[in-house]
Amino acid sequence: MIRSGSDYAQECMSKAILAFALAAVLLSGCGGEDASGGSGGGASGDPKPTETIRISEYLYKPEPAAVRVGRKVSVVNEDDAPHTVTDKAERRAFDSGTIKGDARGSVTFSAAGTYSYFCEFHATMRGSVTVSK
Repeated sequence: MIRSGSDYAQECMSKAILAFALAAVLLSGCGGEDASGGSGGGASGDPKPTETIRISEYLYKPEPAAVRVGRKVSVVNEDDAPHTVTDKAERRAFDSGTIKGDARGSVTFSAAGTYSYFCEFHATMRGSVTVSK
């Protein structure tokens, strides 16, 4: 079958439009990432709770974190140096203790609120966490 140039162009354009429409439909179901590194939250719109705090290149990730009350969160230190996740308040609500380089630890957040934390070895390392019920 011989097609004219305009028939071929129209067929290509129709396929391109169909492909674009299909991509738009598929992508519309994908939520953006929130600060916790996961997809959007539940019906209330809250972000997905953080399950792991990573320490890499002397930074806490995610920043800020979001955690549920009573949740034990893994802390993964990807640096060579030791680090901590220590509540900045005078009366410490949480403290991971020393987590050696390339090691794991954990911290449990037992009361709701927004907390600032830091590394006891590296004062410039700071993070925050919102703990909700």
